[in-house]
Amino acid sequence: QKGYIRLVARTVNGSVEISVEDSGPGIPESKRHQLFQKFQQSLDELNQGTGIGLAVCKNLSDLMGAEIRLDDAFDSGVEGCLGTRFVIRLNQPAISVEGTLRTNQATQESQERSPLVESSVVFSSSPEPASMSLPVSLSVLFVDDDTVLRRMFTRALKRVCPGWDVSDASNGETALRLTETRDYDVIFMDQYMASIEKQLLGTETVRALRSRGVKSVICGLSANDMEQQFKEAGADAFLFKPFPCEKEALSVELTRVLKTRGMLC
Repeated sequence: QKGYIRLVARTVNGSVEISVEDSGPGIPESKRHQLFQKFQQSLDELNQGTGIGLAVCKNLSDLMGAEIRLDDAFDSGVEGCLGTRFVIRLNQPAISVEGTLRTNQATQESQERSPLVESSVVFSSSPEPASMSLPVSLSVLFVDDDTVLRRMFTRALKRVCPGWDVSDASNGETALRLTETRDYDVIFMDQYMASIEKQLLGTETVRALRSRGVKSVICGLSANDMEQQFKEAGADAFLFKPFPCEKEALSVELTRVLKTRGMLC
């Protein structure tokens, strides 16, 4: 029997509405009233994770003037699987894609015809990005259970420092094995890593690495403020998730991490 996850965008009463629905087991009624509160216990058997995902979604929705809710009347249509449907009402009208494309095309054509615009680009006096001061070659290990996040980090890092050699691991146990046969200049370590079995926390992995004599620069990662816990475990720096993917913003964070060990010229 096949399940599904659907993302739907539509206009309702002149406002854009986005919904995410699935054919999973659903959310028990006893937990529905506290969905958007921080640090709610996970619904899975492992009880891993921070429990702040929906709270962050609620905060972001509030900042945008949007509304997010659980559709209590939703039924997935799959026997034995009630499913779940979250709805975000943006309180904004839909835009015309065709009009936007025409506007962008006209702007581009105008810039190509204008020598003034061309001159302002060529002779721009904007400061050089922070990546100019970063080492040309470093070995990096990125430890996170999220496959997509590992790929995103690798791509973002390669844009800033194309000469860096990036490896990844999905949990602390794998990181410990990798460091047995290779020395890394920098290790980025997530705190919570879920799996079928209980995994080491990021702070526990950092302690294990230091106890084995690993001298790498270690940067803790978490959506929570765990800087003190990571540093007490032996980490050199801490970075909030989600990390910046923009080139200059990521360059600034990398510079800050490497400065903790004087690795910059």
